Amino acid sequence: MDEGIDIYTDGASRGNPGNAAWAYIVVQRGNIIHKQGKFIGTCTNNQAEYTAIIHALEKAREEGWSAINIYSDSQLVVRQINGEYKVRDRGLQERFSQVKKLLSRFESTTFTHVPRTNPFIAIADAKCNEILDNINIIPIQRKKSTIPSSPEAKNRIELTPIGIVHSPYSTLSEAPHQGRLESGISTIELFPEFEEGLEGLQDGDELIVQCWFDRAEREVLTVIPHGHTKPRGVFSTRSPARPNPLALEEVKLISRTGRILHVRGIDAVDGTPVIDIKPVIKKDKERDLHH
Repeated sequence: MDEGIDIYTDGASRGNPGNAAWAYIVVQRGNIIHKQGKFIGTCTNNQAEYTAIIHALEKAREEGWSAINIYSDSQLVVRQINGEYKVRDRGLQERFSQVKKLLSRFESTTFTHVPRTNPFIAIADAKCNEILDNINIIPIQRKKSTIPSSPEAKNRIELTPIGIVHSPYSTLSEAPHQGRLESGISTIELFPEFEEGLEGLQDGDELIVQCWFDRAEREVLTVIPHGHTKPRGVFSTRSPARPNPLALEEVKLISRTGRILHVRGIDAVDGTPVIDIKPVIKKDKERDLHH
């Protein structure tokens, strides 16, 4: 059994809900051996706290740690995971279920509430704030182009996540190569401020869900596609690895519950940001639109 694996987690949301980030710090015998954090789009503080714990558990599983101690400054989240509080918030129920599923794969785990003044929690909090401070100031490096641009043209493109994917795939290795061939049901949770945009969708609709594959590689231009032996340029493949990992997910809407869409055909990893949703235009519908 492992000894001395402590993980300190934190989530932060500016606006609650608002721009959010998660972070965790892995400590062994008083020394930081790993830290990680990422931007997750728009969500609440508690959702960000749960997301941090999910990623921490995934890291522990990948490393093969069988016994871990997790510390959080969210008393609500810790008490819910420890069974002292019920999880009534729909936005937390699926995250709570995912945490419980991950916990079943460890020999021993503990969850402890610690104050924000804890030095390792402070480091995780600083990591979250650093991520949120930098999300809007990342410059895009451009090559020389013959395309004319106006002086008013911006030097960056900004995307606003409208929701998040909840799927059974925790890591990139678990995700299928073609989601349309999968029969399992996943959910897309839209953030509350975008729920009105779902009006008009009907059960059985075929949709294109645009996702931002935030965990995909962005520094490669050639890949070896599944089932092939020779490399090809990323723009000739559907590989998630590409400079701008914007994915088009072709899904079928099974049912809608408020701002939650139950869909079939998603191959996105759990927690993937959703950028847009559009109906599929079939040839007969396309012909009607042009007449």
